Amino acid sequence: MRLILKLETKGQNELIPINYQYELSAWIYKLIHYGNPEFAEWLHAHGFMNKNKQFKLFTFSNLMNFRYRQDGDRLQILSNEVSLLVSFYPAEIMEPFIYGLFKEQEFSIGDKVSSAEFYVKSVEKLPEPEFEEKMRFRLISPVHLTQKNPFNENKTDHLNPLHKDFEKLFISNLIEKYNAYNEARDFDAGSFSLKILSEPVRRLIKIKADKPGETKLTGYLFDFELNSTPELNRTGFYSGFGKSNSLGFGCGEIIDF
Repeated sequence: MRLILKLETKGQNELIPINYQYELSAWIYKLIHYGNPEFAEWLHAHGFMNKNKQFKLFTFSNLMNFRYRQDGDRLQILSNEVSLLVSFYPAEIMEPFIYGLFKEQEFSIGDKVSSAEFYVKSVEKLPEPEFEEKMRFRLISPVHLTQKNPFNENKTDHLNPLHKDFEKLFISNLIEKYNAYNEARDFDAGSFSLKILSEPVRRLIKIKADKPGETKLTGYLFDFELNSTPELNRTGFYSGFGKSNSLGFGCGEIIDF
């Protein structure tokens, strides 16, 4: 299930932190809790499990379709409306209560320096596309993938899409997410492939910026071609590609050949 939210700013030339993903994630969790407290508590504490790995199976885009001016670590919003795409993989669980929750909601993004108020003007459910074995995607929020450093087990590497292990980890992550929610299947990952179609653009995102527990995550924006199965392509489309999807990483849209 995918929803496009049309957000209306309450003021003119609103100023928000450039690292706003955590605030959006917290707002979405808050709405899920309001609609189904038991499920929200389970999702936050446990989530969907596969081989001791936990997945939330939802993601969201960067703020889209608006004019802005960047000033240091701030974004000045120059438009009255902003769009946000929110995507959920387990639609049969979440759709009965989540769709109506976004309507006419109000929330804020900000910190001690600046903040902005938003109002959800409209909610549109997008139709399901047709999924095939070979598809092309454009990332509208950065993909984040990591692995332990081979020379220092206490260090974690944030992988560039051109890294030799990126394709393998990208595909295995997709399979793990599918198996976390569906009846487990033994996919032949060796027959799948990932092709990078554009120059990756690096994005450094701070989670809980300038607060205790601040975390820096590196992700990349790029176009790619994924040759797997329709089911796995659908999994990535709705749950997000790569890691940290519930923090706004790995949201992609389908592009034509």
